[in-house]
Amino acid sequence: MNATDNNITGRTSTILHSLVIPLFFLFFTIFYKPRGIETLLDMEHASFAFNITILFCIVLLSTSITRVWLYLLGLYKNISKQIYMAWCVCEMIIAALFSSLYITLMLKEPVSYFEVAGTAMILIMTTTVYPYIFLWLQYEIHAGKQRMDEIPDEKSLIRFYDEYKKLKLVIAREAVMFIKSEENYVQIHYLDHEKNKKFTLRSSMKALEETLTKHGLVRCHRSYFINPVYIKIVQRNSAGVIVAELNKPNCDTIPISRKYQDVITKLI
Repeated sequence: MNATDNNITGRTSTILHSLVIPLFFLFFTIFYKPRGIETLLDMEHASFAFNITILFCIVLLSTSITRVWLYLLGLYKNISKQIYMAWCVCEMIIAALFSSLYITLMLKEPVSYFEVAGTAMILIMTTTVYPYIFLWLQYEIHAGKQRMDEIPDEKSLIRFYDEYKKLKLVIAREAVMFIKSEENYVQIHYLDHEKNKKFTLRSSMKALEETLTKHGLVRCHRSYFINPVYIKIVQRNSAGVIVAELNKPNCDTIPISRKYQDVITKLI
């Protein structure tokens, strides 16, 4: 998972978790009133409602801070599911520890902090675990739909066979930028998660021409086929050769023969 708006460590998720978890804790404790909560929080120095409000603020503040830390961490490294689950547990523990500190200070009789911490830990974890599970399931459903949407249609897949008719590569046509012929081989240049990749296949342009044309790639030179969607501009370079510049970084310019110039310019 990367820290983007549509995943569990992104900006939207950070805000959502920071609000939903404390609010759920507040309403759950007020309306459901877990066992022993009233006795624990109905103190001489403050009412039950006041103490619940303070605990809500503690959970809100601790969750917001830890979520911002998680968001910043997600900008620099991938967050695995295991790390994320451990992070959620740590969030609940941190909220419980600070809540315990407040309760200990407010109790009229001296009580061990660790004794209060055990009770607060149970209270916080048994109430906040529900929104954590709900938000995680929502993410999984959303991520599952995205994965389904990203699965290319069977008709959009290009199958590359070598000269012995053995299947060597299956790739979505949208990922193929251009194909270059070099003697008895062809180089298939494609995108994989926005990174330029190259696959060398023992075959010829003539053997691939029908397949490439069927999938929308266009011959622009006797040694090149190009995907028109990646053409940024067609121009004449300093050597007087007509070339196509691609709209992806770190890509070579593609030569265009005069024979195919009109066809290419009409497609962009």
